[in-house]
This record gives sequence, C-alpha cells and structure tokens, in this order.
Amino acid sequence: MFKRTSLLLAASMIILGLSSTGNAAPKTKYGVTVVECDFDYEDEKFCTDSRLKSYATVMKERKPNFNGNQIIYIFETNVTGYVNKKPYRLVVIDPAKKTVVPFRYSLSAAADDEGKAVVVNNKGDTIHYDFNLKSNRFCFSGNIDAYRNSYGYQDGPFCFKYDKTEQDLVREY
Repeated sequence: MFKRTSLLLAASMIILGLSSTGNAAPKTKYGVTVVECDFDYEDEKFCTDSRLKSYATVMKERKPNFNGNQIIYIFETNVTGYVNKKPYRLVVIDPAKKTVVPFRYSLSAAADDEGKAVVVNNKGDTIHYDFNLKSNRFCFSGNIDAYRNSYGYQDGPFCFKYDKTEQDLVREY
C-alpha cells in the first residue's frame, strides 16, 4: 500500500512539474518560434494561438523597423496586474531566423503617483516609443510595469539596447 501511494504521489509531482514548466519553453507554430512564452509572476502569455498567428502575420506583412533587419511589434493587451492601466507589450521579431523575443515589461502611459496622466513630450503624448531601423536602441517614455521591477516616468525615456549575445533588450543605465 505504501509503495503504491508513493508511486502515485511521485507520478503526480512529475505531471505537475511538466505542466508548470511547459509554458516557459520555446514554442513553434505558424512558422515562428517564440523563445519564451511567459515570465514568472506575469499574466501575459506570448504563445497563445492568436498571438502566434499575429506574429506570423506581422513577419509576412511588415518591413524591418529596428536594428537593421528586425521588427519591433507593439500590441495592446488587456492582461495586467495594475488597475486602470492600458498596457502594451512588445516583441522583437527576427524575420530571417523566424524568432520572436518577448520583452519582459508591460508598458503604459505615464502617470504620477496619484494616477494622473503625465505629458512626456511637446506633442502632449503620455506614451512615446523611439526606435528605428538603423539602431539597436529602443527607448520608451511612460511607465514600466513588472513584478518587483516597476518604474514610473522619470522626466526622460527608459532606454534598452538589443544585445545579440543575450538575444534580448537589455536596459541601459
């Protein structure tokens, strides 16, 4: 009896372990591979069927707009742990390698500590992205929201560089 219970318990733990790590692994479908499907303590799932379809469509229909041959794709999402925020997510798509690299942070319009909108440029925008085809630099003006790593707008953009070794956007300080 003890042996049977131990085997059932061990099998259950293995199955639970496999199901909890399954989303973190890369996923390939529709001709694209997403290198990371989700991040710890995040609600956003980058490997849903509809997301994978949208990456494939973007890869086919858009021209590179970042780092020589890559595409930054920014999309609105309703997944956020923050109340009253309209979050955006981004991924870096490499059409040559057919890979998608999700950006770890959720981006939202700049707001002060009381939730009031903050203008980030002379056009009156509360959110602004700055990137181009000739640079590996992505800058963002607004609020960055992430588990244990959130930043409010600080009178200037948050800038990141695409690191080929890391294959990710890495924050500049």
